Amino acid sequence: MSEICIQGCQWKRGFVGSVFSLFIKLMGMKFVYIQVFVLLCFVVWSCQGVKGKYTLTVMMETNPQNKLFVFYKDGSDSIRVDSAIYMNGKFELKGRIPYPQRALVRMDQKNPTFFEDAVRFTDDAMFVFLEEGDIQVSAEKTLRGARVSGTLSNVDLQVYTDSISFYRDWLDGYRKRYGEAYRNRDDVAFISLNRENTLMEGRLYEVEKRFFDQHLGSLVALDWLGRTYNIAREKSKIIPLFEMLDEEVKNSELGQRYRKLLEETVSVEMGGIAPDFTAKNINGRDVSLSSFRGQYVLLDFWASWCGPCRKENVNVLEVYNRFKDKGFTVIGYSLDGSEKAWLRAVEKDGMPWEQLAGMNGVKVDASKLYGVVAIPSNFLLDPKGKIVGIDLRGEELEKALEQMFED
Repeated sequence: MSEICIQGCQWKRGFVGSVFSLFIKLMGMKFVYIQVFVLLCFVVWSCQGVKGKYTLTVMMETNPQNKLFVFYKDGSDSIRVDSAIYMNGKFELKGRIPYPQRALVRMDQKNPTFFEDAVRFTDDAMFVFLEEGDIQVSAEKTLRGARVSGTLSNVDLQVYTDSISFYRDWLDGYRKRYGEAYRNRDDVAFISLNRENTLMEGRLYEVEKRFFDQHLGSLVALDWLGRTYNIAREKSKIIPLFEMLDEEVKNSELGQRYRKLLEETVSVEMGGIAPDFTAKNINGRDVSLSSFRGQYVLLDFWASWCGPCRKENVNVLEVYNRFKDKGFTVIGYSLDGSEKAWLRAVEKDGMPWEQLAGMNGVKVDASKLYGVVAIPSNFLLDPKGKIVGIDLRGEELEKALEQMFED
């Protein structure tokens, strides 16, 4: 498409030049510059303005008062929202996007923190692939089960959505059973449900990976790769998968953005050296991770508002007291937004180790540097700063330390 546009611009400029040469001879120079400027602006606009332009049409039965919202990312990767009103049995939205991408469509303006949850847990949401062209969605009274078509990526997206529909259907019953177990405080049921969830997550991955292997020429496959793997923690797995994609996909704007992200993201995988960073401690003093070289260090990401983190603090305190005299220490890194809440939790949980936080405009947020997307999360480092354990908790952490200090 971009090559056609360039060629079109060259043809128009040549045509305009010929016309204006004749115009100059006939009319003189008095108004030529103004006319040339206006027409050239029109030529440039007509060639460049089409890029990224899309039309999204959603046919469905719904309350005429309802509105449709589309969530997508702008050029700086901030979430943007466009909306459309219901007219003549459909929603029609026209817009322009900085690059092709999967977007969330829903009948509610609530800004979703997690795109996946919006579709997995509600019936008023679906995904489309925003890209240049006319995109059509056919739905009944809700967006669940809607069909999307109209552009190549949306045809592929529908194939992908159909392949994983079993997971969405399973979630309905699972959430109901999980709620019953929670209300009844049924620990046996919890264990069974967690095992079932692990099995279904594994099956989902197998189906999605099969789609990826069979659609290496699709932007939808690239989008799945970007959503599924944590670059910081799985970089060595991602690179060969990315290289499997067709050259057209890798060289697309979406592919170039992902390649750049791969190149710029530091790996925090097992066996690698933990990247250094500096943050403020509870006394406002700058503390760097590298200053703890020579000791075994547990870099622990947590927050005062995280219930599982607060429970795990008890276990961390036990191993800290057991191994602190053998060359082991802990560095807490809080994801709190409130300094008061952070300091109050440190005091209440009785954590005597160094406490750092990613607030107050730190230059490098360690949680992002280490690919932390959920807490509690931790990294166990040896005296040379090498990562020798990831997300070790409870007995797992204790056994790992026992083995290290026995050796």
